[in-house]
Amino acid sequence: MTEEKTLFGATPVTFFEGPPEAEALGPGELGVNIDLFRQVKAHYNKAKENIACRVLADICQDIRDSGYLGRMDDSAARLSTTVVTVQRWRSRFADNGLLKRENRNGLYSVDPKVAVRKDAEGEVIKPKSAKKAIFKF
Repeated sequence: MTEEKTLFGATPVTFFEGPPEAEALGPGELGVNIDLFRQVKAHYNKAKENIACRVLADICQDIRDSGYLGRMDDSAARLSTTVVTVQRWRSRFADNGLLKRENRNGLYSVDPKVAVRKDAEGEVIKPKSAKKAIFKF
């Protein structure tokens, strides 16, 4: 098992060498582009304990049923870091296209080239605003 894969602990994750393929996932499964983790690790190699990869792994596992990411303080507690650190990395990942800012109100969602999660019925989870086209100006 590669070092990047150990970031996900015991969580059942399917790894892809490119964008995750929703067809290859079963209901309730998470698919992750492990190649992006290698690139992030190489690019941010000076970051303390490679916090960049740890935050990105937490983000992928934190995709809610609404399609958005969970609260930053919950993520900070899981990672044993500060909320400011999580916020900075989320913002940096959004600037680089790995996350999407939703409505500019602090909500983020994961770009499908990074991770895809299916719900219990086997449907790909997407942000609700993308489904309803609410607040699109």
